[in-house]
Amino acid sequence: MTNKRMKLKAPQLGGWGVKMTDFATLLKAEISKGLPGTEVQWQMASSDRFVRNFPRLPGNDARIAAVLILLYPENESIYTVFMQRPEYDGVHGGQISFPGGKKEPEDEDVIATAFREANEETGVDPTKINLIGTTTPLYIPVSKMIVTPVIGWIEKKPVFIYQPEEVEFLIEADMKKLLDPSIVKTKPFKIRGELIDVKYYDYDGNTIWGATAMILNELLVLFRRGGFYLPE
Repeated sequence: MTNKRMKLKAPQLGGWGVKMTDFATLLKAEISKGLPGTEVQWQMASSDRFVRNFPRLPGNDARIAAVLILLYPENESIYTVFMQRPEYDGVHGGQISFPGGKKEPEDEDVIATAFREANEETGVDPTKINLIGTTTPLYIPVSKMIVTPVIGWIEKKPVFIYQPEEVEFLIEADMKKLLDPSIVKTKPFKIRGELIDVKYYDYDGNTIWGATAMILNELLVLFRRGGFYLPE
């Protein structure tokens, strides 16, 4: 068969080359082959990480955090969810991110952190989430956070009830659109009074950049490597 969307030997649904019921198992197997890693994340780094020679590894003062990459079937595709943070006086104010935050003492591990934060910020029921795995932890020097991306799967689209104090709005994003290389763009940004070049994903006019773009890029490489979906 020559159809480039059919690289996986599984019944096709929605152009993905896999049954939606098999997707979590297949992605977990792909992760087990090894993660693309830090180099792939840094392909979407903004220029200040290079100009200021930001460290790629955390120091002893780094705090532990986690985000949840929630995947679910919708409209014969696979979706994930981002949140637009409110503007506030902090390094991540007004940015688009995956749900997540810092590890609290009551959290058993970073997976518990990601699930708890996602519940608090988006209302998703953590008992319905099936853990797929984690990707490469990313150090964010400006906030001294080492962030572990946790990938979870829900069998059907969840009911989202976001908290206005922490979230301005949610962005339900189609993975097919995110895999389209034409949405990767660059533009100058004024960050903390400095003009820098920012590489970002332009998703329906929403700018996904910084650590979130770096984490997303590793996920997309896993999708392409596994052959789950390749855009025309």
